[in-house]
Amino acid sequence: MLTSFFSSRRISDYSLYLCFIIHFLVALDALVIVPFSSVMALEARVPASQSGYLTSVYAIAAAMTCLIIQGSQDVTRERKRILFYLAGIAMTTLITSTLDNFNLLLLARIVTGFFGGALAVVNLNYLILISDEQKKKRNTAILVSAFPLALALGVPGLIMVSAGTHWQFGFQLLSMALIFSAILLLIVHVASPKPLLASGYTKDTVQNTSVNPLRNYKRLLFFAALIFTTILSTFVVSTQYPVMLTVNLGISEKLLSFCYMASGLGSFVFIQYYARAKMSDVAVGKLIAGLSFVMAIAVGVGFYTEIVNLAALAFVMFIIVSSARTLILITELISALTPQDRVIFIGLQNALQHFAVGLGGALGSLLVTSQADLSVDFTAMTYVAIALTTCTPILWKGKSLIKFDKVNQT
Repeated sequence: MLTSFFSSRRISDYSLYLCFIIHFLVALDALVIVPFSSVMALEARVPASQSGYLTSVYAIAAAMTCLIIQGSQDVTRERKRILFYLAGIAMTTLITSTLDNFNLLLLARIVTGFFGGALAVVNLNYLILISDEQKKKRNTAILVSAFPLALALGVPGLIMVSAGTHWQFGFQLLSMALIFSAILLLIVHVASPKPLLASGYTKDTVQNTSVNPLRNYKRLLFFAALIFTTILSTFVVSTQYPVMLTVNLGISEKLLSFCYMASGLGSFVFIQYYARAKMSDVAVGKLIAGLSFVMAIAVGVGFYTEIVNLAALAFVMFIIVSSARTLILITELISALTPQDRVIFIGLQNALQHFAVGLGGALGSLLVTSQADLSVDFTAMTYVAIALTTCTPILWKGKSLIKFDKVNQT
């Protein structure tokens, strides 16, 4: 009965929508711990200063998982794996809301990070497999834009609905949304008339595709360096921007919240435009260079002005252009890879993202110094950040100088 109600085309469309919803919820699970962590630590009877561990253990677990988990070319298998990881992250998120012991909370976030990291890898690979060849890049760009949308709408939304209750309600609501997504995907799985194969991909293709391991290794290594440098240059600044706005300029909580919302929505809109635009490799290179230039300007203006509104505007611009630059790079690099390299790079990219976030935050903290008047000096950090920002367009330019074997890019 289900198979008669759903056509194959409809099933594919519903799967694309579900992939975005799942990615949005996974991003929300990783992000919402930041505003809730201090309250969670205090209720668990430990100092609020230890709340950062709740974020870091998730990131480390997710990063390690992304290095281990790899996608496959079997669409049906990938859908089953998504169902398993969805059930896992839903249950651990729900269990987290029942805990009041800090060590158990840490353990729960580690297990949640395992499921979240695996889900991010498999979900992205699944979306690429079910996308038409002409729409792979567009669909990938739309999927990765779920992260800024979760930051702009999801986090404030959960904080708002939890304000009159406790942080536990936010986790319970998120868990219910994850379970509901799993049910929807299960319906799609049952309704599928037959096992799906990746578009244009067969077992014979896997066996007959000749790949030069050394050249592919060099390509993956170069792409990994490009992604890592891009994300590192972003988080060296983004972790210190709120500190500067709060400590040096005394920005109001309302204006800071508005900055996060505006930057998240701006990033989402920018990526939607990019996803629907047809751009050549040269045009993408110019766009990346332009975004890097605006990032450098936003750092220079924001950290050296004493006008709160101007610094807030620079902060919003920095988040929008840096997020757009990162998501565009990820989309372009994934789309340029062969199917064999792509399944490796998706996991590697997610792991690098988590590691770069952690290293960027630590490096930013090391490069700032406290002053006698309790303000913070960001001079060294801004110089390093601008230097790192310029590395991305330079590395992107170098990509065109590296030659690789031509292989099937299905």
